[in-house]
Amino acid sequence: MNEKKNTPRRIGVTEDKQFMAMENLQEIQRLPSISPVNLDYFGTEQCRSGDAFGPYVRVSYVIHIVRSGSGELHKNGNTWRIRAGEAFVIYPGEEVVYRADKQTPWCYMWVGFHGLRSEEFVHSAGFSPEAPVIACPQIDRLVQTMEGLLSCRKLTYTNDLMRIGYLYQLFAIFASQNEVRHEPEKLQEDADSMYVQAAVNLLISTDDPLIKVGDVARAIGISRGYLSSIFKKQMKISPQEFQIKFRMERAGDLLRSTDSLVSVIAEKLGYTDVLSFSKSFRRHFGMSPTAFRKDKLTVVENQTKGSFTSDHPL
Repeated sequence: MNEKKNTPRRIGVTEDKQFMAMENLQEIQRLPSISPVNLDYFGTEQCRSGDAFGPYVRVSYVIHIVRSGSGELHKNGNTWRIRAGEAFVIYPGEEVVYRADKQTPWCYMWVGFHGLRSEEFVHSAGFSPEAPVIACPQIDRLVQTMEGLLSCRKLTYTNDLMRIGYLYQLFAIFASQNEVRHEPEKLQEDADSMYVQAAVNLLISTDDPLIKVGDVARAIGISRGYLSSIFKKQMKISPQEFQIKFRMERAGDLLRSTDSLVSVIAEKLGYTDVLSFSKSFRRHFGMSPTAFRKDKLTVVENQTKGSFTSDHPL
């Protein structure tokens, strides 16, 4: 893999009278492979008559909350008419088009996210691929929470915590609405999910960064083959691939949060040969550990919608 040029990492903040968005938050995510949820982008817009987006396939989950006006969502040959006080979700991998009404164009707020529990949070809100639109009895609380999120645009440690806090608050409000609309259902324990979570916990917390998958399986009481099967089904990667990905993300975190030598970080993560570590790191990130540590973060402020081009797929 060719090494990437040492260009600054960018966070985009765009704001005008009709549009505000914060993008590229993937650049400040820490250990995203093990985070329950990662905030990718968010914003709000008063759309113009007939404004449309798509067809487009997202890589993150995206929830839109409609404050006023109306519009339509189109996917898989189906159309949903959406009005103020409702919300709709777009799932990763779906090709969709959504369009503001010509007479009463909508004003909506959106949040894009991914992570291990994203599907669970979306489901608990009452969304499904077949029914991607829900009513929002607590629309005022949702809007207030989104306004709090929108206010956290500066890159400070406090705002980092506030943003993820507001995201969890959104999920909690959605979940409480779903409990109001439906009779409570007794949730059955998903044994496979529990096994996978136990495996993840062992892989990320063990003092041995090179712990074998078979040892993990024995520790939680199932066979290696069964663990590999359910792990890949739920996590979309094998336990070995997860282990490598986590070690690289941990290395990147240590490079940017400490002054430790590359050789010390390599040894901490189980590499006896720093050159082997650097090769694996370069394969994962597209640059050497030294270049990664020097890669600076900048905020790009814009005044026109579309003037910022994201470095990450939406």
